Amino acid sequence: MENRITFLTHHIAEPAAYLHRLPTELLQHLLCLAVTEIRQGHEPWHVYSRIAELRLVCTHWLAAIDSYPLFWTLLTNRLSPLLVSIVLQKSGTLPLHIDLSYIARPDTNPPFHYMNTVISLARRWRSLNIRWYSEEEEEGVEEALRNVLLTPAPQLKELVFDGFSDVPGGVSLFDNVAPNLDSITTRHAVPNWSSFAMRGLRKLVVVTVVPKASDFENLVQALAASPNMEELHIRGWIPRSGSLTENPRVNLEPIVLDFLHSLTLRVFPSSWANALLEAIHLPHHCSVDIVLELPSAQAPLSKLLKHLKTRLVGSSLMNVGLDARERFLSIDLMCEGTNEVGEVSVNLRSPTGIAFSTSDTLQLWQSSLAEITEAVHTSGIPAHLAISVSLSRTPNSIDHPMTTALKLADELLPSVYKASITGANIQQFFQYIMVPTFLNLSDLDLLKAETISWETILECVSARSELSTIPGSKLKALQSIALPSGSVDDEGFEKLSRIVKNIYRN
Repeated sequence: MENRITFLTHHIAEPAAYLHRLPTELLQHLLCLAVTEIRQGHEPWHVYSRIAELRLVCTHWLAAIDSYPLFWTLLTNRLSPLLVSIVLQKSGTLPLHIDLSYIARPDTNPPFHYMNTVISLARRWRSLNIRWYSEEEEEGVEEALRNVLLTPAPQLKELVFDGFSDVPGGVSLFDNVAPNLDSITTRHAVPNWSSFAMRGLRKLVVVTVVPKASDFENLVQALAASPNMEELHIRGWIPRSGSLTENPRVNLEPIVLDFLHSLTLRVFPSSWANALLEAIHLPHHCSVDIVLELPSAQAPLSKLLKHLKTRLVGSSLMNVGLDARERFLSIDLMCEGTNEVGEVSVNLRSPTGIAFSTSDTLQLWQSSLAEITEAVHTSGIPAHLAISVSLSRTPNSIDHPMTTALKLADELLPSVYKASITGANIQQFFQYIMVPTFLNLSDLDLLKAETISWETILECVSARSELSTIPGSKLKALQSIALPSGSVDDEGFEKLSRIVKNIYRN
């Protein structure tokens, strides 16, 4: 339905005749659906550009839109001041979504008049989105912001604050004056954890902050006081060097979050992540996304991967990925769930700017595999192995790092049903699979292949047909090979087609 609506409204000069026969109420509802995606996006104020286009279709659509208050419930100061008056006129008494933006520039003034208007409408606030980047010396600006965050707002359900300011952490956000507030998002600012508003939340997002040691204990308290929490997203908590102890000084009681369906910990102090995952009792349907920076390749992984291993039981698929480059290392461990088990992914990476040597990279890869291989074998879950390696060969090593990585994965390979190999590593992959047995490899994806030795690939695929009847053959279960677009010329495609047909003929 949405695609059809989009198609029709792009041809605004000739609206379909049958739309004119619809009752006005139904037409209004359909047109409102046509702008829903923009309204719910990251820049919802652009919805008024779309509404302006729809109003130009014909006088019937114009009248339908102008008389439908739901089109006019977003109040913003990012566009013309005239729009504020239009919204106030056409929105009736419906709840409002407030957008307040201020970025200090030499040619801009604080929106004091708009803020006063917003405060006067506080009883109609449904959501409040603030983007605030002010200069410290600007007189009256912080006080005006403080007044907004303390205004009684009985219908307010969602607060989003984006900006460099100490105000959110210094005021008791809507304490006892916003009883329905259950979603708080802050970027570049730590909220006031002791605020009453931090209790009973359903959604909490805190992104890109410099945490203090006390922030972890405060976060835990907020979670314990929000048993109905549905979404928790913590990203970019980067403490100053030496400001945090190795282990949090807090005895965590079990935190039961039975309704949690989405948990994100990305670039979060690993000691805090360990403690938090130990404390939270996650429901099976919860999707988990974890990205942790490791202090070294020798960092213990058992605690980090314990959470993942316990979630393997009942899952339908395990993804294991190694992405290693000269100044970056990422090891992804993912458990893709069924209806009963949520998706779980753990991504371990080296700190920004610190280079791991090839030997350290492979050591981390080996220790990661050792932690999960036993659990994979015990549960019988098929695995998807994705490897992208761009490392220099060490002086004392005969093997290519790609080959070494595969050798370290030997015990896991019998469980691999799908392999995704990137770029120049493809040739090393095909050279190595002459050694181990990929007993269950059915799907092979070759990604981003700029240079490939097609003779090697063709020989390998051809050998598959010859060895298909031999027990333990290297690719006896292979069913499909996915190639990057444009990577095979006509001659190569014809050769590959003949070989594949021969395989199935045999």
